Amino acid sequence: MNFDNIIIPEEFLKTLPNPKKTQKVIDFVKRTGYLDEPLTIEKGSSVLKDGYHRYIVSKTLEMDKVPVVYK
Repeated sequence: MNFDNIIIPEEFLKTLPNPKKTQKVIDFVKRTGYLDEPLTIEKGSSVLKDGYHRYIVSKTLEMDKVPVVYK
């Protein structure tokens, strides 16, 4: 899924991601080359339901592909 098509809910945008947790995910991706868990996207609406830290990390590291689960 293209990052530009993912809709970030307002409640996610109102919060600042925890820097320590974000750095932990960045370190993991740099070490392994992939995310440890998929982003959860609402089926049919493209709204991010879970994985905001992983979304931020993916955009920051300019990843080409990320795992996605539709629910």
